[in-house]
Amino acid sequence: MIARVLFVFVVLGSQVSGQTPVLQNFTFDLGPTASVEGGKVPLTNGRWKDPAEGGSTFTLLPVNAIGDLDGDGVADAAVVLLETSTGTGTFAYLFAIKSHAAYAAQLGPPEWLGDRSVVERLSIDKKGILSVRFLTHKDGDPECCPTMRINDRFRVDGGKLVGMTK
Repeated sequence: MIARVLFVFVVLGSQVSGQTPVLQNFTFDLGPTASVEGGKVPLTNGRWKDPAEGGSTFTLLPVNAIGDLDGDGVADAAVVLLETSTGTGTFAYLFAIKSHAAYAAQLGPPEWLGDRSVVERLSIDKKGILSVRFLTHKDGDPECCPTMRINDRFRVDGGKLVGMTK
């Protein structure tokens, strides 16, 4: 067990800076409907600019959570990637990252948290439940200022995040 815990700190690092070296240089997959060619976002030092004309910029937010998502005794991670387009939109995506023996791997497609949403907190409890608290827009909110607080919960099932009913 000691070797497994030590490995997690080497792969995922600590939360002191809010981002870990592996996650800062991870290739995230937004899926086939993404705004980027092939859906891949290969971060370097927590950022990536799509080279396509008018392409988006992607930034790994400093908020993250470290904990065992799948019950295997090894710490995994949850992170938020923010896409800033040439328009007014900023799109937040929630990712779950599994720690394997020699690498980290994305667990399924990301969860979209909305446009101009403000992520306040991520956590993973001892049962592997991932919780995210964020502000998003309700009808009538100005674009700048979301006021509707959402508390969503997810679990890993079949290698991907699945939303839980309240």
